[in-house]
Amino acid sequence: MKLSRRGLIVSGLAAGGGLAVAYGLNSLKDGDSHPKFGASSPEDYVLHAYVKISPSGTITVAVPQAELGQGVTTAIPMLVAEDLDADWTDVRYELAPLDKDYGSYVIAEAIPLMFMTPGITADMTRDALYKVTPLIGLIITGGSSSILGNYNYLRTVGAAIRGMLVEAAALRLDVPKSELTTEKSKVIHATSGRSLTYGELAEAATEMTPPSDNPLKDASEYTLLNHPVGRLDTPEKSDGSAIYGIDVKLPGMLHAAIKHSPMFKGTLDTFDADSAMARKGVVGVFPVLDNAVAVVAENTWTAQKALDEMDVTWTPPKGMPFSTSKALPNYAQLFDAADVNVLQEDETFLADWDRATKTVEAVYETPYLAHVCMEPMGCTALYEASETDNPEDARITVWSPSQSISQSASQAGKIAGVKAENVEVHATLMGGGFGRRSDMDFVRQSASIAMSLPGRPVKLTWSREEDVQQDTYRPATTSRFRAGLDNDGNMTALDFVIVGKPVSADFNTRNGTFVYSEAKDDVSMIMPMNDSPYAFPSVRLGLNAQDNPVPNGYWRSVTMSHNAFYQEAFMDEVAEAAGKDPVDFRRELLAHKPDFVAVLDALAEKGDWGTPLAESAEGSRRGRGIAFAEAFQSTVGQIIEVTVAANGELTVDRVVTVVDPHTVVNPSIVEAQIEGSVIDALSAALYSQIDVEDGAVVQSNFDSYRMMTMADVPASIETHIMPQGGHPGGMGEVGIPCVAPALTSAIYNATGHRIRSLPISGSGLVSV
Repeated sequence: MKLSRRGLIVSGLAAGGGLAVAYGLNSLKDGDSHPKFGASSPEDYVLHAYVKISPSGTITVAVPQAELGQGVTTAIPMLVAEDLDADWTDVRYELAPLDKDYGSYVIAEAIPLMFMTPGITADMTRDALYKVTPLIGLIITGGSSSILGNYNYLRTVGAAIRGMLVEAAALRLDVPKSELTTEKSKVIHATSGRSLTYGELAEAATEMTPPSDNPLKDASEYTLLNHPVGRLDTPEKSDGSAIYGIDVKLPGMLHAAIKHSPMFKGTLDTFDADSAMARKGVVGVFPVLDNAVAVVAENTWTAQKALDEMDVTWTPPKGMPFSTSKALPNYAQLFDAADVNVLQEDETFLADWDRATKTVEAVYETPYLAHVCMEPMGCTALYEASETDNPEDARITVWSPSQSISQSASQAGKIAGVKAENVEVHATLMGGGFGRRSDMDFVRQSASIAMSLPGRPVKLTWSREEDVQQDTYRPATTSRFRAGLDNDGNMTALDFVIVGKPVSADFNTRNGTFVYSEAKDDVSMIMPMNDSPYAFPSVRLGLNAQDNPVPNGYWRSVTMSHNAFYQEAFMDEVAEAAGKDPVDFRRELLAHKPDFVAVLDALAEKGDWGTPLAESAEGSRRGRGIAFAEAFQSTVGQIIEVTVAANGELTVDRVVTVVDPHTVVNPSIVEAQIEGSVIDALSAALYSQIDVEDGAVVQSNFDSYRMMTMADVPASIETHIMPQGGHPGGMGEVGIPCVAPALTSAIYNATGHRIRSLPISGSGLVSV
């Protein structure tokens, strides 16, 4: 077997152990990523798959993670620039090309480490997985893993590039490397007073071997990390020059609108193409896969109008149409059914349950939720027919606003039936993702439509109605918690069972990716109870996996978006049954984790827990609630204050968050992510719900799928960041899980009524 230099580096690390940071630290001739990355700026010198430097000193950092608004186009460059000793004014970002060198570390984080306590074991697992993920070549953004997964690797990349520049400077200045220092994109020889810029050294540095002895900075030396550095994408997003998927413009481009079967699993029957073709500007009408039809025209408006006026008939799926009004009420009858799969049961559970002198039980429900990204689904594709007799020699190029350019390539290539090397994908910015854009339906559709019009790029844009009614939804679930208490109010056993359709198997079936093999074994459905920071007694955790035609997808914070509500709402109920204050009760369960207690105590202080609430108008009642969680390897707690007016109208007055991400990259981004999550989670808790009747979604736009408006936003949203050290945790989804339970706890504190079913607007207890 012939090994490349790259393969030798990787295999040697795999055999010898240690952090696999050398992967990709090769010269220009050794990797496909280098010419791909350099193609957009031929004058630049590519020193690494992630770094190129222009003669004038501009430092461009490749960002393979999808920019959904969460700030990775700033945070990823910060990781490189810190240990590179770059002047931040020199730094730019560029969305990375498709290449295995950018293999995503989401595998290393979102799957095994999600269930692993942060520490030495997690770090060793992470480092081992660093060695193999670039070889797999999966580039995906999800699981709040962008910083969590790239922190060590990209800091070491920056340090290695700095070492190459110092090596080049030592040769140029004819001095020992030990006499050189770096600062603000310069290599400095203090003794002689000479210095060279990184731009002046870049060409020579490409010939240097990446050094192996590049210690990373201590936190006390940071000039960028843990500082509120301005976002690199703010200017382009402010002046309109940023290119989102919907902004792609290409010579000769056509525009497509699409209509799906309104019933899940329905198929296309007939369509009146003649009526659409009669409209000026319409180029063609095409079936799309088996469940949709598209009109292609000279502009999106024409395509959409022709589609709206076209007669289309559908073949409904076999069997009884699915309706949430009929199916979901039955979930509460399935907690003890024979098909419950017990995913975890401690040996002493039954004995510990039997010794309880008191039991507490509660049933909770959450509905289907849509993603409603502000930019609806869409994609641009160009199919170029084969010049040979082999259709596999054709080419497909995709401009993809998705959370995975590697999956975009795989799915587009599969639809087009071309060789893998004949698939090209260009990443774009996107107006929100929240997990929706990890599904590849819009990419497959785009490729299918483009094949009908070879040689002309076609941009597909969904309408808002299609976006709402053809989503991949957060599953509707119902759960039951039961706890046993002894005479002292201590829990003896905890029993949890959840009923619903798990996401992972459904996602895998649609997208051909492996996450979990069978729905009934989806352990994510029992998170966080299966690895809770709380010192729970013996537990039994069960799943009754349901099947129905509603497509389920990953929704921001995934199962934590409903399970944290269930757990934290129940913790309050158990605390009350035990006669304990909710904070004191949680503090007891966290006594073995002093860093978690520190977050809880800080939250109680910042949120004025135990302090009487200010008086409100006559007849109004005020309340305060709390919730706490570990999510995506960060620790978070929230306190919410509400007012319930005499007429029952609810106002959310204040949201206080304390978050420990262990190590902070950019506090401004952390604060923005928490605040955005709070708004997202309040919308879901207060208003949002997807109903399915006779196999079709009822809601269609923001008039029927309500989201929080500026007028609804709490007067005070506070975020307090308290990093306590260690590998940074995730942040993009961390602010979601605690909002709903803290809110319902506050309502209970104000009114004395528990809300166990979301959204709150359907409770009948308060008006929103």
